[in-house]
Amino acid sequence: MSNISFAELIFPSGLTNKLGSASSQPLEVLAVKDQQATDDNATKYIEFHPSAAGYVGRFNFTVPASPNTTVDKLVLRANYRGQEATAQKWTFQLLEVNTGKWVDIANNSNAANWHWSNITSTITTPEKFINSKNRVTLRYITYSKDTDMSQLDYMALQVTRSATTPPPPDPDPGTPPSTGADWKPIPGLKWHIQYTGTLNTALNVDVYNIDLFDTSAATISTLRSKGKHVICYFSAGSYENWRPDTNKFPASVLGRDLDGWPGEKWLDVRKLDILVPIMRARMKMAADKGCHAVDPDNVDGYSNNTGFALSYNDQLAYNVALTEAAHDLGLAIGLKNNLDQIKDLVNHYDFAVNEECYQYDECNLLKPFVAAGKPVFGIEYNLSSSSFCPKANASNFDFQKKRLSLDAWVEACR
Repeated sequence: MSNISFAELIFPSGLTNKLGSASSQPLEVLAVKDQQATDDNATKYIEFHPSAAGYVGRFNFTVPASPNTTVDKLVLRANYRGQEATAQKWTFQLLEVNTGKWVDIANNSNAANWHWSNITSTITTPEKFINSKNRVTLRYITYSKDTDMSQLDYMALQVTRSATTPPPPDPDPGTPPSTGADWKPIPGLKWHIQYTGTLNTALNVDVYNIDLFDTSAATISTLRSKGKHVICYFSAGSYENWRPDTNKFPASVLGRDLDGWPGEKWLDVRKLDILVPIMRARMKMAADKGCHAVDPDNVDGYSNNTGFALSYNDQLAYNVALTEAAHDLGLAIGLKNNLDQIKDLVNHYDFAVNEECYQYDECNLLKPFVAAGKPVFGIEYNLSSSSFCPKANASNFDFQKKRLSLDAWVEACR
């Protein structure tokens, strides 16, 4: 038996202004950290306006129930902009449940004046602040007579837990797994994607993209021993009724069927508290098996008929939460399709995986990845390789022609 720890991010589920006011942006904008330096996209942050007596707001967080675990610590993570503390002090406090007292945990004392600044604080006695209903109350305040505003682009609590479980099997006892943090994929890599049929582990490629659930740790160990990097695929935006963790998905998160894919349903990605822990567990499986990266599919539900009223920002918050879970586990992560959100996600993801951008004349939207020094791995199913390979090679994309079954057959562009 061994003691293991794992972390998850939770975001505020409610805000009550007790003094002063806040701008009307939805709380979901706080789940996406996308402002830096002097960025000023007012749709992506919340402004807090003091009255003559200051500002006081209360945020509510719900810590998801997790039987047989202990919460070891909470970490506040925020992205703040406003006056520096010498001019106007803004403070984060947590409500101590037994005493009813507010405890200071962080403030803007190290924040640059009117530049986006990270604020982090670790709480090592979380039991003092989680009530009997698993709720945490955070107060954000300023009592300064100066009536200037402040802004938050991001705010989350990282919940770190521990549990005693049997240790996972070592996927490769002779070689500790490389992490995604160590692997920074670059354009120009050759890759092979295969989800069905017998896998040829001796191909002259740099990267394999294979199914997380259907590929054994032994196969991944073999690929690693040959110097290959391994991307492990799973669906993050849909429920598949043949996967071994189907009992983790409550009916409330299951939406419409995916057209053409029997047994698969869209997920309600607004339910971060339910879905992110499930996806993090899948990523933990990937890390334990020795994968270097993950390829989460169906992360564009907001643009499909899912059965849920998903917004652009709903999808963005979920997709960023996936990157944070992956990077926390030392895994690189790829953005699958979802071309319209590349402008907001390219800085969060480590590579792109695309299907049929040449068929639909959309490939220019992928160029920000290469411009950022990150690879684009692509597939065409219907076009002839001679019609798209020259263009893919000229763009420094790595494309191939495949059958829809994603079996062993391939015509690679390079």
